Amino acid sequence: MKNSNNIFYIVIFLVIVGVTGLLSVAHAPIRVSDIENRRLTALPSFSWEKVLDASYQKQMEEGMKDQSLIKKPSIRIAVTIDAVFGRQDRNGAYFDNDGTYVKMETENDYNASRIALNTRILRRFSEESGLPVDICMIPPGGAAEPQKLPMFAPYLDDSRIRKDVWKEIRGDEKMKLVSLEGFLNDGEEKYFYTDHHYNNLGAYLAARDYQRSRGLDLPDIDYYSLVTVGDNFRGTLYRSAPLYIARYDRMTMPSRLPSVSIVNKYGYDGRLGAIDASWSLYEPEYMFTSDKYSVYMGGNHGLSVITNNDVQSGPTLLMIKDSFANSAVPYLISSYKRIIMIDLRYYGGKSLLTEMKVQNPDRVVVWYETLDYATETRFAQLLR
Repeated sequence: MKNSNNIFYIVIFLVIVGVTGLLSVAHAPIRVSDIENRRLTALPSFSWEKVLDASYQKQMEEGMKDQSLIKKPSIRIAVTIDAVFGRQDRNGAYFDNDGTYVKMETENDYNASRIALNTRILRRFSEESGLPVDICMIPPGGAAEPQKLPMFAPYLDDSRIRKDVWKEIRGDEKMKLVSLEGFLNDGEEKYFYTDHHYNNLGAYLAARDYQRSRGLDLPDIDYYSLVTVGDNFRGTLYRSAPLYIARYDRMTMPSRLPSVSIVNKYGYDGRLGAIDASWSLYEPEYMFTSDKYSVYMGGNHGLSVITNNDVQSGPTLLMIKDSFANSAVPYLISSYKRIIMIDLRYYGGKSLLTEMKVQNPDRVVVWYETLDYATETRFAQLLR
C-alpha cells in the first residue's frame, strides 16, 4: 500500500512537470521579463549544426527556464516566503510587509578616496572652463525617509559623503554644495514605493532647493496643474524583489510648462550616432513598457539640448547628471533659455571641454544621487 502511494505521488509530480514543460513549449514566446527587466531566451529552432556544436542544447536549457510559465510566480513566491520568515532584503533592495521598498546602500559602498578624487576633478573642470559649478547631491530614499527601512537595517550615512565633498570645495568661490534642507524636511512621501527614484514631489522639492540656492524660487507645486498618467507603476526595486503584495505607484507630472524643443543624441539603447527630436519633456508611451521611469525625457541620453521656446533670451545651464535629473528638469526649464544635459554613461561625442565651447553654458550643475556621485568613475571625461 505504501509503495502504491509513493508511485501515485511520483506519477502526479511527473504529470505536473510534463504539463508545465509542454505549456512552456506551446505558448507564444515571452520576449521580455517585466520582473527581471531583460530579454528572455527563446526556444531554439532545430538544426543538426546546432546540435553538433552543442549550442542547441544550451539554448534549449536556457529557453526552457526563461519560457516556463511558473518562473514568474515562483520568483514571487520565494520573495513572499522570505518576507513571511522575516527576511527583508534581496538583490540590493530592502522590502517591507506593507509592499514598499528602499534601495540598499550601506557603509560597504563608502569610498572616501573616490569621493575626494571626483570632487577634485570637478574643481579642475571649473578652473579650466571658467564656470561656476554647483553640486546637487540627492539623498537616497533610506536617508530621506528612514521610516521605510526595516528595523536595525544597516544603511549608509550619506551626510558623510556631503561632508567629504564640502572639505574639498571649501573656500572655492566657484564651487557650491547645494543644501537640500527643504527637501529633507518636507514631511510628505518623496520617493516611489517600488523604485529608487524620487517621485514627482521629490523632483519638485529638489528643483526648488536648487533654485533657492541660486537666489531664485519656484511657484507652489499646485501652480503646475499636476496630472496623473498612470497608477500601475512598479519600479526597479520591485523587480529586484517582486512581492505579491507590492504596492502600485502613481505617476504624476506637471502639465503647465513652457513650450520646448529637444534634441537628443547618443541614446542609451546603443544608437550612439542617432539624433532624436522631441517637443515634450515627457514620453507617455513608456507607461506601457516595463521601463516606466523613462516617461521622463524618454530615458537617458548622452546629450540632450532643451530649448525654452517661450523666452527670447536667458541663461544656459549645463547639467552633468544621472537619471534623477530627468524628472527635475521640467521644473527648472522656465528659468533658462536652454538646459544642456550630459549623461557620462552614454556620451560618445567630442571632448566635454570642446562641447562646452559649442554649447556656451553660463553655469554647471552636477545632479546626482549621493551614492552615484560617490561611486562615479567617469568624471575624468570632463577634462579630456
